[in-house]
Amino acid sequence: MPEPVRLFISSVPEDAASRDALEAQLKPLLRQRLIEIWHGGKVEPGGEPAAQARAQLEAAEIMVLLVSPDFIGSDRHMHEEAALALARRTAGEVEVVPVLVRDCAWDWTEFGKLVPLPKDGPIGSAPDRDRAWTEVARGLRHVVDSVVARRAAAGGWRTLAAGLPPAELCIGRDATVDALAAALCREPPGRALLSGAAGIGKSTVSLAVLHRPEIVTRFGERRFFVRLDAAPDAESAAAALADVLRVAPGPDLRQRALAFLAAGPAVLALDNLETPWHGDDQAATEALLAEFAAVPQLSLVASVRGAGRPGRVAWSSSIELLPLGPAEAEAVFCSIAGEEHRGERALSELLALQEGVPLAIALLAHAAQGNDLVNLKAEWEARRTAVLEREGGARDRLRSWRASLELSIGSRRMTAEARRLLGVLGVLPDGIAQRDLAAILPDAGPAAARVLAQLRLAYFEGGRLKMLSPVREYVKAAYPPAVEDLGRTMEHYGELARTLGPVPGRPGGTEAAARLAPETANLDAMIRRGLAEAAAGRWIDAAAALTRFARFSGHAAPMPLSRALEAAQRAGDKPREALCTENLGDIALARSQHDEARARYQGALSLYRQVGDVLGEANCIKSLGDIALRRSQHDEAGARYQEALSLRRRMGDVLGEASCIQSLGDIARMHSQHDEARARYQEALPLCKQVGDVLGEANCIKSLGDIALARSQNDEAITRYQEALPLYRQVGAVLGEANCIKSLGDIALRRSQHDEARARYQEALALHRKLGNVLGEANCIKRLGDIALARSQRGEARARYQEALSLYRQVGDVLGEANCIRSLGDIALERPQRNEARARYQEALSLYRQVGDVLGEANCIKSLGEIALRRSQHNEARTRYQEALPLYRQVGAVLGEANCLLRLGDIARAHSDASAARARYQEALALYQRIPEPFLIGWIHHRLAAIAADAATRRRHVEDARSAWQSIARTDLIARLDQDFRS
Repeated sequence: MPEPVRLFISSVPEDAASRDALEAQLKPLLRQRLIEIWHGGKVEPGGEPAAQARAQLEAAEIMVLLVSPDFIGSDRHMHEEAALALARRTAGEVEVVPVLVRDCAWDWTEFGKLVPLPKDGPIGSAPDRDRAWTEVARGLRHVVDSVVARRAAAGGWRTLAAGLPPAELCIGRDATVDALAAALCREPPGRALLSGAAGIGKSTVSLAVLHRPEIVTRFGERRFFVRLDAAPDAESAAAALADVLRVAPGPDLRQRALAFLAAGPAVLALDNLETPWHGDDQAATEALLAEFAAVPQLSLVASVRGAGRPGRVAWSSSIELLPLGPAEAEAVFCSIAGEEHRGERALSELLALQEGVPLAIALLAHAAQGNDLVNLKAEWEARRTAVLEREGGARDRLRSWRASLELSIGSRRMTAEARRLLGVLGVLPDGIAQRDLAAILPDAGPAAARVLAQLRLAYFEGGRLKMLSPVREYVKAAYPPAVEDLGRTMEHYGELARTLGPVPGRPGGTEAAARLAPETANLDAMIRRGLAEAAAGRWIDAAAALTRFARFSGHAAPMPLSRALEAAQRAGDKPREALCTENLGDIALARSQHDEARARYQGALSLYRQVGDVLGEANCIKSLGDIALRRSQHDEAGARYQEALSLRRRMGDVLGEASCIQSLGDIARMHSQHDEARARYQEALPLCKQVGDVLGEANCIKSLGDIALARSQNDEAITRYQEALPLYRQVGAVLGEANCIKSLGDIALRRSQHDEARARYQEALALHRKLGNVLGEANCIKRLGDIALARSQRGEARARYQEALSLYRQVGDVLGEANCIRSLGDIALERPQRNEARARYQEALSLYRQVGDVLGEANCIKSLGEIALRRSQHNEARTRYQEALPLYRQVGAVLGEANCLLRLGDIARAHSDASAARARYQEALALYQRIPEPFLIGWIHHRLAAIAADAATRRRHVEDARSAWQSIARTDLIARLDQDFRS
């Protein structure tokens, strides 16, 4: 039995608890005598601690440094133990592993370039410390295994006479290797089947299992690995086995090989068993397997490319290898190409294209050696999977992606129909829905899909037949689909776009969006091909049709639209050119790219006028109004809407008429002209119902809810939102649904019902994430930050705002970015970190001015006034409020105007100018009553009571404050009122 691996833990007394935690995690390896541990707590009585430590350190094969501020501050540990360990590491005598226990500047030390455990940072900062320690233990198990393998290679004990290949790099397969090793060591002997796609790592895992210490301990030299990729039948397989066992050629070779295996406990790995099993005589191969299974003390593991379970063996376990996760993929790449690439953006992009296939990742990493990753990415774009081949490896399945895949494509199980479907799958990035197989390959779709899945060239997932990216890229280049099959496929997806693309936002929209959503990349690929044809008109229509799907479902806009515009321009097709230009304006507007959107709409407007399309003209004018509205240019927006309204009425376009009226209502609502806004929405609502525009109906009802919310009529707002919600769901307007749910959260937040508000925002957040709507996601996350701020959880609030800020920047939403920065300023103001708050407000102010958001500009200027007021810098505060006041008036923000007047009153009161304060408060009160806003009405009366000239006036204001707060059930404020103004 081999000697245990000697592991030395270097730690300071302050980290004794961490040392004990690590030792507990490593207990299973101690029980199996795979390791023995020494640390400072094991000094023998009467001995010299320094001498014992030195002797143990010089004998250690693994050195674990428990790194903390106290550790790097200890001269003895740094200058003696760590220094000696690093010197021995340089000589190749010991493995050194830093374990980050507590946060410190460990990367400044001599061992700062080593890869530490755990990978996500110090254990003391981990949200789940047990999980972090488990990661450390698993990492150390890898190091133990590498030491055992190195001992074997150096002759530390006799390796098998049959020439077992060395273990290969095996990352991210711990659980699989553990399970296989346990299966092979149990009694009766295990029979394990390992399956998976090409390049997924079956051979690597099999070898890793055979080199595991417990397997070495149990089977010693009798561990056999037999490659069968060159064995086409059972007899060839038996001959390959005899060769590995070094059984002399001659009569009864197969029986003598079996007798050799039966001579004692042994483990046999059959690699690429599918070659003889898929040969001419499958029964003969299964008979050979049955003979192996009959050997009493033989543990068996067989790897099979593809799916299927060879018969005549009672497989005790069957494991299919799946692609690696992102962290494991990066670890594989960096172990070959170098740690200096870890964390690079280009690496993440390249690895995403390999979809976790270990062989593809490893070959890519070899191509990265001595290369720049940006250059490698450019080479990938040009050559695709041709990059995945090492020099001289064109015919070696372990050195060439092409060679590996061709073994599967050239399988005897491949049929002509399956090869046709293979070519079609190569051009469809999203794969094929199973219900579409018969339409795309009418004669044999399902049967061909079964063959590809069994060969693991494709796989079924969520009702679709899909290909891993590196497989698809190779097939796309090497096996283009037949002309007839490609034409049929293009027609299928083109018709899908033209038929269902315009439906979202109308009855049946939910079902249409659900049908299109999984096909977005396929639609893009097929439409692009169609746009390259000479007669591209119907493909331009297909691209344009998808724009409505993108807008109402929340999915990203289809990319072929720019190509469709180019195709229309080449063909001189003005109507379609206008349509594509307008749709590109819609996309830019959705992304808050106002300048680009304006340019698109103006271009489309000119084209529509050239061809005499009045409705198209009206649409563009209305959209130009939408831009003006978003930039708080309300006069221009109103003029645009009135102009579009006139054109739509002239053409009898009831739907367009209703849309313009609703937008005029939006302007009135933004000016807090709620009666006018309500009248507009109520005028538009029956028009929407008249033409069956369910989406317009939902929008009007939601807007009426927004008015109620602005007037603090929360119960009416809830009723409206709940009425609109099922209408949005009826037409598949998921964004409308999510926005209604978010508005219900806003009401709960106003009522300080934080748990309900959080649940609403999280529900809306899930919808936005499901659709990939980053802007909606950011809005919900910001609101979750608002909840945290309201509960004085400033750390969580900051984290939410920063998360939302990153998303706003990702989609280029400058307004959302500015709102987050202003909220971060609010946190700083509350802490109070006033210098930081000022910097945040000034940064946000610049962004608001950039996008022309006058309301945001006013809010920032007012907040800068709040900073000055808190510092008793009354002159500066007054200047800020007076600067903000006309901006609020410009956009009709009555609440902001009233708040500025209130603050100006507070300043006058601080200067003992009761008359001026009273005048400002009365102005503010009139505005609050106009909204109405009971909460602030109560506070104005509270202030007026405090500066009242006589007792009767004071009592009147106290009673008015009480009445306002009673209307919103604020008993806490009423109690304070009674305390402040006791009779």
